[in-house]
Amino acid sequence: MKTILAVLLLLLLLMLTACAPTAAVETGVPTPTRSGVLETYSGPAPSVTPSPTNAATNTPLPTATPTPRTHVVKAKEDLWGIAWRYGLSLEDLLTANPTVDPRFLSIGAELKIPAPLYTPTPDADNPPLPTPVGMALEEPYCYPSQEGGLWCFTTAENRQEFSLEALSAAIRLYDLATGEIQSQTAYAPLNQVLPGGGMVLAAYFPAPFPLNYDATAELLTALPVPPASGRFLAVQQPETNIETSADGKSALVSGYFKLSDSQSAGSRITAAAIAYDANGKVTGFRQWESLEAFNGADKIEFEFSVYAAGAPIDRVIVLVEAYP
Repeated sequence: MKTILAVLLLLLLLMLTACAPTAAVETGVPTPTRSGVLETYSGPAPSVTPSPTNAATNTPLPTATPTPRTHVVKAKEDLWGIAWRYGLSLEDLLTANPTVDPRFLSIGAELKIPAPLYTPTPDADNPPLPTPVGMALEEPYCYPSQEGGLWCFTTAENRQEFSLEALSAAIRLYDLATGEIQSQTAYAPLNQVLPGGGMVLAAYFPAPFPLNYDATAELLTALPVPPASGRFLAVQQPETNIETSADGKSALVSGYFKLSDSQSAGSRITAAAIAYDANGKVTGFRQWESLEAFNGADKIEFEFSVYAAGAPIDRVIVLVEAYP
């Protein structure tokens, strides 16, 4: 009896266990759970500290240094363009280089460049020419040359009370048939023109040139010589001897020069023989130059010929200038 009751109780327990819900099995690994919405964490809000700034200021232009510089002359350069390039007047450039002849500037020559006086304009291809001092300029006249070209002459008269230098003029030929204009720059054989004096300027036109033309002349440059520049030495009136050929086509010029101050010394002396025809027009000229150093007491002898480009020679004058 007891045995039957025990079996019945066991069966009852088994039935109750089968009807109960199955419990979740724990594996020891936590099951991930998601709660809420993830938000990006950007950290604390940055604080902006502005960089220190200074008040706007004008950038100063470069200023010229008073230290002299040196310029080496290149091909196709002249003193006017060099002076403009460095912001100088031609007078100041010549004062800094008293032995330089503005008409004969050699390639490779070294020029002293003083401090500039002004700021040049930006157009480097067209530098302004210095304004010439007023001079009386004679109407030009021309002669055909043996080489087939044309020599044209004009005379500039210095009516100022001071000496002038660096003379140049433009001589233009207006072709009466075509209206075309040819132009050449005329230069003087000497650099300096004393008060009340005159100086010939000459230009050469290579062939072909117009057969029928009008010739005009315009003064380009004529600058006053600074009184205290010391650029020229005083020279005594030269002792000359002129021997003109029978046909008047040439003249032999000889003689000697001396400085007015026997205590001074020179490095170069230049002379010009200017030949005139019977009507007082220039018919030819010739330049002579000595590059040997000399003392004030020395006699500098010379001898050279001048030839007529046009009418026969009637008279010849000799002018001279010396450099310290």
